[in-house]
Amino acid sequence: MEDIRYSEFNFLQAVATGQFKHFQYADKTQLKVVGIDSTTMYLEMTIAALQDLHIRIRNDAIQFLAGRLRGELSHESSARTSIPRGQWDNPRYGLELALRSNTCHEVEITYRGLQRIEILRELLRRDRILEFFGVLLDLRYFRPDLMKALERSADTPVTVLYADMDDFGQINKKFGQAAGDVVMQAYLECVRDALGEFGNGYRSLGDETVSLIVGQGHERAVELAEDIRSRVRAMRCNYKGKSLPPVSTSIGVATTPPEGRTADIIDTAEERKRKAKEAGKDRVISK
Repeated sequence: MEDIRYSEFNFLQAVATGQFKHFQYADKTQLKVVGIDSTTMYLEMTIAALQDLHIRIRNDAIQFLAGRLRGELSHESSARTSIPRGQWDNPRYGLELALRSNTCHEVEITYRGLQRIEILRELLRRDRILEFFGVLLDLRYFRPDLMKALERSADTPVTVLYADMDDFGQINKKFGQAAGDVVMQAYLECVRDALGEFGNGYRSLGDETVSLIVGQGHERAVELAEDIRSRVRAMRCNYKGKSLPPVSTSIGVATTPPEGRTADIIDTAEERKRKAKEAGKDRVISK
């Protein structure tokens, strides 16, 4: 759960401060928090929160299932509920079914949940979180890192690489999201491995990534971008025993100097990435 502790913190904090009273099942992998547009929770995390008594759901069936998960109830207890007996044999599955119902369930924070918030708050102070695939840093760190880099002496080069895969949506559309995830993880690993110790890569959602390179000149930054591009082009991914189509990436590079030492360098790199796509994709544009 290391990569989702920030979401867990937001969720528990929202419950504790009364920002919402209900949550509902949104799709097969996530729970949507009603009342907070940007907050979604993983089903696994909600189950873990129940197991650890961080939150309490005011719904008898779910309470019994959660109690069974914690070993607090015996098989005989099921006779007093409407829960099918088969769910007691696999209470985790039963809890998933209950959470996936269309019913909204009231939730409340527990004392243990409040303690968990403090633990998470301290963890978030001490280290930084990776994006969903656990390969690159979460995008929330990029702008603060960039501004710190730009505050360094004027003779310290700062480069932004803006990149995304070409036609990645076609893989999801033709082969499904699970196959797309295989390609996405391989792509992110190419970015990370090419940057090595020379820079950090960041990602939020989708296939766009941004990289920050400090202390390397423009020519060296372009070499790193070309390394990313060639690694992605050489990727060969398989899903369920079948080969997936090769992919490519378009990258824009901007370095200060010669660019101005401001946050506008982000827009410059993104614009060059767009030009790389318009020029035929699978290329690096740095001017």
